[in-house]
Amino acid sequence: MGARRIPAAQAAVEILRDEGVDTVFGCPGAALLPLYAAMERTGGIAHLSAGHAEGAAHMADGWARTTGRPGVAAVAAGPGAVRVLSGLYAAQQDAVPLVCVTGRAAPPATAPALPLRHAGYRPTDLVRLAGAVTKRAERIEDPARIPGAFREAFRIAREGRPGPVLVDVPAELAAEEIVCGPAPADSSAPGAGPALVDGDRSPAPGAVLPLTVPPDPAGAAAHWALTELAEVYGARSPVDAYVVSGLPVPCTAPRHHRVARRSGPPGWEVPTAIGVRTALDSPSERAAEVVVVVDGRDFPLTAGELATAAQYDVPFVVVLLGEPEDADPLTDPVKLAGAHGCAGRDVRDPAQLRSAMEWARKEAVSTRRPVLVEVRSARLAKARGGPPVDAVAYGT
Repeated sequence: MGARRIPAAQAAVEILRDEGVDTVFGCPGAALLPLYAAMERTGGIAHLSAGHAEGAAHMADGWARTTGRPGVAAVAAGPGAVRVLSGLYAAQQDAVPLVCVTGRAAPPATAPALPLRHAGYRPTDLVRLAGAVTKRAERIEDPARIPGAFREAFRIAREGRPGPVLVDVPAELAAEEIVCGPAPADSSAPGAGPALVDGDRSPAPGAVLPLTVPPDPAGAAAHWALTELAEVYGARSPVDAYVVSGLPVPCTAPRHHRVARRSGPPGWEVPTAIGVRTALDSPSERAAEVVVVVDGRDFPLTAGELATAAQYDVPFVVVLLGEPEDADPLTDPVKLAGAHGCAGRDVRDPAQLRSAMEWARKEAVSTRRPVLVEVRSARLAKARGGPPVDAVAYGT
């Protein structure tokens, strides 16, 4: 195909499709309209709108871990966009390939000089802030640079020790037409690499994975619940199970995979599970199960993303662990899940855990939404924090 004159945003979307991206996780805004319009014209790429920027980054992270290809998050610059930095930092620490596209609105018309206290809102300089938590952060100054910048972003995210890359695209430049020639002969995207999860899939170079299940710091008091969950999703399960958790859930069955983090902010599990489940939503993997095991004190921080999962028919089971004295007297997690359109059930007797889990698994399949199981028992001790640093190693 010869040179074409197309909007710069369309050139970027065609590169996304060539890289095997089928879903973009983002926070829509006016600055991203050229990108979304190009996605609609080009086709082949779905968009899942997250509740906030951090959630979008974690979703793209979970998608990347499961597919072995760089995930994509798109965030409009604004007061909340800085929250994407938490997700980029987590991807950097865990060596997850991720491309973050930030859209920036056109600057306002020149106005008379005003004292600083009367000056209007100025967007955060995400490019400068992201420099410390990405492999590269670039602001586009010329629309003709957009195709090359996107190709380089995916290459950099994959090569060496994988990690996140940020590309800041002003809206007025993304909408401009450019002359776009055929892709360079050596720029074709490689096939998907190994998934970045535990189990029978080999880790990709640079992936950060726990080598062994670390000892439970709380002893047998918390181990009973984690062991019970491992048995529910263990060897007797006819399908693959992906456990998204920072808690030391044993993964001993061949079809039992663990998606863990080395350094994730509280509540990262729910949005990451959305990315994992979305990546598995294909004819060959649709039967796979996803379960989130989260500390009860962390859950409220990203519970709002349950509404995102409900909106886009993303089913998984959320198991909330905690002691009775840790419960927030003003927040009922089961009712909170219900407010977001998801079913839930609480467990106070350890003997009820298995039956509650079986109910949740069936409910998630029938409703195509997340289902919450809140477990609060005096037998649960604190098992917070995930694998210690000395139990984690980088590949070569």
